[in-house]
Amino acid sequence: MDIRTLLSSHVTDKELKSILEDMHSFDIVSMFDTLEAHEIERIKNILSTEQFADVLSYLEPEDAAIMLQTQSLEEQVLVVQNLEPDDAADIINEYGRNEKNELINELDKAEPVVQLMDYKAETAGSYMNNDILMVDCAMDFKSTTKAIIKSADDLKSVKTVFVVDSLGKYLGQINLKALIRAKAPRIALDILESEPILNVYDDVDTIVKHIKHYGAYDIGVVDDNQKLLGAITTDDLLDIYRDEAVEDIEKLSFLPDTDIKTGFIKGAFKRLPWLLILMIISIPLALITSNYEEILASVVILALFQPLLLDSGGNVASQTLAVTLVGLTYKEGVTFKDGLKETLSGVISGFVMSAMAFIAAYILSDMLLVDSPLLVAIVVSLSLWLTVIISPIIGFIIPMVLAKLKFDPATAAGPFITTIIDILCLVIYFGLATFLLGGQVHV
Repeated sequence: MDIRTLLSSHVTDKELKSILEDMHSFDIVSMFDTLEAHEIERIKNILSTEQFADVLSYLEPEDAAIMLQTQSLEEQVLVVQNLEPDDAADIINEYGRNEKNELINELDKAEPVVQLMDYKAETAGSYMNNDILMVDCAMDFKSTTKAIIKSADDLKSVKTVFVVDSLGKYLGQINLKALIRAKAPRIALDILESEPILNVYDDVDTIVKHIKHYGAYDIGVVDDNQKLLGAITTDDLLDIYRDEAVEDIEKLSFLPDTDIKTGFIKGAFKRLPWLLILMIISIPLALITSNYEEILASVVILALFQPLLLDSGGNVASQTLAVTLVGLTYKEGVTFKDGLKETLSGVISGFVMSAMAFIAAYILSDMLLVDSPLLVAIVVSLSLWLTVIISPIIGFIIPMVLAKLKFDPATAAGPFITTIIDILCLVIYFGLATFLLGGQVHV
């Protein structure tokens, strides 16, 4: 029997609570989409504070904030104290300013979540969990094991023990397997391994590159003096990687967000400003075309090949953009040598495409009894070749320059680069047509 059926039956709160206690919090959250508001409210009121906190951790922060704010201020404090500090910080940051300050004022200043609230969004400090197991380097393995056992219920992760010196500076970390295999009289300093760590102010791009290059489970986070402040744990790493991938997709598509659950009216108004920007950027295309009305009127067949050229240039630029963005995630990044390879690839691809376009343009021009089918074919094929050569250059240079300037290269959105390529393509196409054909060719 599913929960929806149970809720519609005469099951008591005590019986329902017993069932919910045996369920994983993620499964409870998964049911919410199928339940009515009053049914969710009943479940929320039945759950213990600990389980309710766990349920909130599986919701999107904005949804969790809305649900948590239905509780009294005293209940909110209890729930926050049962949340992982990083999860609690994410949820509280979704509060309005007044509500946020009110809740923080009720929390003990020593609460880990309060300390995390000071870090800028999308930095290592905002993602880290400061509720981790730290041991002094002089502790023996037995004492370290006892510390894990004692703290296991309160820690988010016990896979990694972080080792510090007497001043709290990071020295290394011990994984659980190494600790189990250790023998007396070895101390923490003897069995630790020094792993790459993050600075508390490192941005999300640095974190993603760290994940890619080192594949760490729990990453230590330190301040400028190498003092260990916390760690980013495995589940947070997965969330960061997913969120960054989604954000890049949004930027590449000029989308403000990709939440499939957003209502159609809200979604339309979120996308409208970006669509208007793209429309305004596209105005030069119309202006360029209007400047070549005479050649278009004389050689109408040129209009037939215009979409072919525009699509080809945009496709090549988008492919190069994708390759460049992937290359920028590598530790070594990308160089002008990589850009040269993309350009040479465009030269080869463009030559093959232009040869095929030459044949198609010549045959079609001849069929339509154009006066100079050979010149038309040359204009189409040469324009296509030049466009396909220029496109990878644009698709490479723009994201690389943005990366050098410390901007997110994904902001070189596909539609933006495609519009630039379209403008250059039309200038090349109509410029060549005017130079080679002038007004001499008539249908």
